[in-house]
This record gives sequence, structure tokens and C-alpha cells, in this order.
Amino acid sequence: MEPVEERLTALEAKVHASLAEMEQARRDRENLEAKLQALHADLRSRQHEIVTLQAERERDAVALARLRAERDEVRARVEGLLGEIAHLEAAMQGAGT
Repeated sequence: MEPVEERLTALEAKVHASLAEMEQARRDRENLEAKLQALHADLRSRQHEIVTLQAERERDAVALARLRAERDEVRARVEGLLGEIAHLEAAMQGAGT
């Protein structure tokens, strides 16, 4: 009977080892799932940040276009005023001679 008891003891040890491995695999899986959830949350956060930055970029592009249009308008006015000043100076020089 002794060999049967030894075999049962060995089998019991293998069962305990298998259960311990299964428990470790379960913990590893839970850890990986937690990491995956954290990565998904980080990805969602980054996607939100990208959308926000794209919206800011579009607003900046609109503002830049508006400022360029204003600059061109001011430049045109200044050039017009300089032209008028040149005409006035020419008229004053003509009147003075």
C-alpha cells in the first residue's frame, strides 16, 4: 500500500502546485487587465487633448487670418495717407515756388 500512498501524496502535491499556478495566473491576468484599463484611460485622455489642441489650432488660424486682414487694411490706409502727404507736399512746394 505504500506505493499507492506515495503516488497519492505526489498527485496531491501536483494538484496543489497546479492550483498555485492557476492562482498566480489569475492574479497576473487581473494585473494585466488593470494595466490595460489604465492605458485605455490614458488613450482617451490623450485623444481628448488632441481634439482640444486641434480646436485651439483652428481658432488660432482664424484669428491669424483676421489679424493679417487687419494688417493689410492698416497698411493700405497708411499707404493712402502717405500718398496724400506726398501730394500735399508737392502742392505746397508748387505753391511756394
